[in-house]
Amino acid sequence: MQVLSPCVRDVDHFGRLGGEELCVLLPLTDLAGAALVAERMRHNLEASCFEWQGKRWPLTASFGVAEALADDASADAVLLRADKGMYRAKAQGRNVVQEA
Repeated sequence: MQVLSPCVRDVDHFGRLGGEELCVLLPLTDLAGAALVAERMRHNLEASCFEWQGKRWPLTASFGVAEALADDASADAVLLRADKGMYRAKAQGRNVVQEA
């Protein structure tokens, strides 16, 4: 999380949903702004690396970005759109940001 922390504000929250999935909540941020934050996170991960057994391993991530809409019945609706965006990002070759 140290690599991602510089990308978020004090009012933002991020945490692990499960498996390899993280969720970032960006209050008062529109879809375009959220995509910029996700791109900064992607870039920070890509610029860092993981060292193991004397070898450097690159870090990458696929991001799905969604905005809460007034007619969303629950937070699950937003997460579902973001999840679909993430799978589209993976289908595009991974290590990209895809707006939902």
